[in-house]
Amino acid sequence: MNLIILGPQGSGKGTQAKLLAEKFGLTHVSSGSLLREFAKNGTEKGKLVADLLTTGALLPFDTVMEVIEPVITGAKNGFILDGSPRDAMQAEYLEWFLKERHLTIDKVIFLDISRAESLSRLQKRAQLENRSDDTPAAIHERLDIYDHETKPVIDYYRQKGLLLEIDGTGDIQKIFTDIVSKLGLA
Repeated sequence: MNLIILGPQGSGKGTQAKLLAEKFGLTHVSSGSLLREFAKNGTEKGKLVADLLTTGALLPFDTVMEVIEPVITGAKNGFILDGSPRDAMQAEYLEWFLKERHLTIDKVIFLDISRAESLSRLQKRAQLENRSDDTPAAIHERLDIYDHETKPVIDYYRQKGLLLEIDGTGDIQKIFTDIVSKLGLA
């Protein structure tokens, strides 16, 4: 089973992806975590990625794919992709990329929360984790990008009949139960 999990920043994508990966033996492919690790490698490209991450700007998708490709193609029991695709062109490229490797996306999980809820959660996360990409300016930039660039991805997958819409405002276990139920795996 190959899944994508989408939602605004702070919606709980990473938390739910980890739970799903554990329950179903999937490889959790967190583009954000992989890129933050890549940014620490000290190379020129790593420094560029680090700079882009702190501004909240979208990274070039070829860079994202360079980092996530080995993890996706090495996934033995399927994967859950967390943090990509971020715009419609990336969604189309990802579909082509997977098709070339005889892989498909089975379902796309959309964790729906309001912008106010997203801001509140990100401010709490910034205090707890001290992430360089969780500054107030970067948070607003990422949410603006999400509104303009990523929301069309949700429609893209909705039109393909792959989208599962989940209310992301409940507690972690309730959201997880809703996802598993809508996947038909309860």
